[in-house]
Amino acid sequence: MGKIPVIIDTDPGHDDAIALMLAISSDILDIRGITVSAGNSTLDNTTGNALRILTHLSSSVKVYKGAERPILSVLKPSKSIHGENGLAGTSLPEPKGMAELRNAVQFLEDEVKHSVEKIKIIALGPLTNIATFILSSPELRHRISEIFMMGGAVFGGNRTPAAEFNVWQDPEAAHIVFESGIPIVMCGLDVTRKCGMLEKDMERIRKSKGKACVLATEIIDFFGNATGNSEVIFHDAVAVARVLRPELFRASNYNVVIDLDGRYTRGCTVTDTIGISGGRINAEVVMDADREGVSAFIAESLLKLDGESGRVIC
Repeated sequence: MGKIPVIIDTDPGHDDAIALMLAISSDILDIRGITVSAGNSTLDNTTGNALRILTHLSSSVKVYKGAERPILSVLKPSKSIHGENGLAGTSLPEPKGMAELRNAVQFLEDEVKHSVEKIKIIALGPLTNIATFILSSPELRHRISEIFMMGGAVFGGNRTPAAEFNVWQDPEAAHIVFESGIPIVMCGLDVTRKCGMLEKDMERIRKSKGKACVLATEIIDFFGNATGNSEVIFHDAVAVARVLRPELFRASNYNVVIDLDGRYTRGCTVTDTIGISGGRINAEVVMDADREGVSAFIAESLLKLDGESGRVIC
């Protein structure tokens, strides 16, 4: 079986870094490129972070610079969680390369149009790049097989009581994506919060001296201190795990709409779990997971990237 062609859209970000390492470690993903937007930090920072992660891992995947702000609102970075540069607490090297001359939307248009196979998109940040692509090339929507996104929540948020950060950052973009007709797999807070890594899960990572595990340990230490939690939740890595190990997850199909103008609920992914709206089912919403299985998969992926795991995981 051939590899799965994917484009990763991201805003690194500590948990984005873990997610990228999982994707790069995989034997079944053909990563065509990484598109970057502002989100966790400014566009210059998130682009630089993507390049630094790839340099650290000696990866040749190309990076394409995208949206520097949401479609309508102003950018509000998550400095309290990710620090001033988006990857505070890490000792990543300066990047060896630069972002490509084509921007993220141009790359998406070219790659989706000319790929022999349909493309899957793994979206780990605000959906601004994806929405802009949909608006600029609506005729290419059918060339995307699925969008696996980390974002949203059926119950509660993390940026407001009702809204998750990635969707809250650019609700208009999320609205465009959810109304596009492209199949969506939503890995929101409902499932990511059930996939926290405990100290026992992280012991193998801490013991390794490989590049991936050293970076992951720095992220674990900073992220744990920043959030104040005894467990560390790598939200974006859960979305990548859903792509690679779907048997670890449980989901249901629902109609999801994005609240654009609620005084207290802007950015909420309003999910019709009781079928009352009559709206079109437009998303597979991941609600539960095997926590131990996901944690083991993350650890094994990092060890595999460092050449220290004898177990074939994907």
